[in-house]
Amino acid sequence: MKKYLQLMLFLPFLMAFQCESNDPTPIDNLEATALFGRWEIADEITNGAISDMLPKCCEFLEFIPDDNISDYKGLLTHTDSQGLINSGTFEVDIANQTILFGDDYNDELTFEYSVDDSQENLTIDFTESGTNFTQVWVRIK
Repeated sequence: MKKYLQLMLFLPFLMAFQCESNDPTPIDNLEATALFGRWEIADEITNGAISDMLPKCCEFLEFIPDDNISDYKGLLTHTDSQGLINSGTFEVDIANQTILFGDDYNDELTFEYSVDDSQENLTIDFTESGTNFTQVWVRIK
């Protein structure tokens, strides 16, 4: 009986000093889009025709989360082949599979997107100055 009483007194102390939490780590709503990470351009089609036969390289998109995990917004950086960087925010419209990108100069661009099943290829479609573009990007990170 004495051991049982000791155990009853000791058990609350064990529970009070537990370090682990059973709460799962919160996940950003944008995780489901598979956009997060760094992408490099692989192909571009302009107005329905391949723009040139040269391999594409050295142009990058990087999608990163913001501080609010409950929204569909994040940070986007575009680096062109000359090394010029354009940064801003993006917002995903899940229902329409579109992304609204607003850069630091208050310019906005809306584009449709899709990520393949392997989550290694991102296709974006947009129109700029009357020209239709389809670009394929490959995940590098």
